[in-house]
Amino acid sequence: MALKLRLKPCERVVINGCVVQNENRRYTLTVSNFAQIIRGSDIMQEEEADTPVRRAYFVIQSMLLDPRAAEEYGSVVAGMMAKLYTAFLHPDMQDRIMQAMRNVSDRDYYKALACLRPVMAYEDGLLHPARPARAPAGAPEAHAEG
Repeated sequence: MALKLRLKPCERVVINGCVVQNENRRYTLTVSNFAQIIRGSDIMQEEEADTPVRRAYFVIQSMLLDPRAAEEYGSVVAGMMAKLYTAFLHPDMQDRIMQAMRNVSDRDYYKALACLRPVMAYEDGLLHPARPARAPAGAPEAHAEG
């Protein structure tokens, strides 16, 4: 099944480690087979990786962006995810962490990142209950679950 990416003017997307930037108008790009893809707006900057879930997200993102990192960080991310699983007692968060790890094992890093976004929001709610939840730069805002 093909993936259609609708790109906004000047939007960037990374496909298999290659940065592609759209010109000054909307464009639809069709990807016909599996590829490691992430929109520029979903990319977390290293300085934003300041909590355990965000660090795991950043490592998985690095695996998506660079195939050499995927080989190098496989065991690192497995350890990080195991620690997260035991740290979060909320069953839904544990399920999301497990699903993220399954996606990493399947080398579907984008789906792993998507599984971790609600966990990041939940973590933000625990660490900063009075502050709105943060999402990766440019990503839609998420709110902590109770």
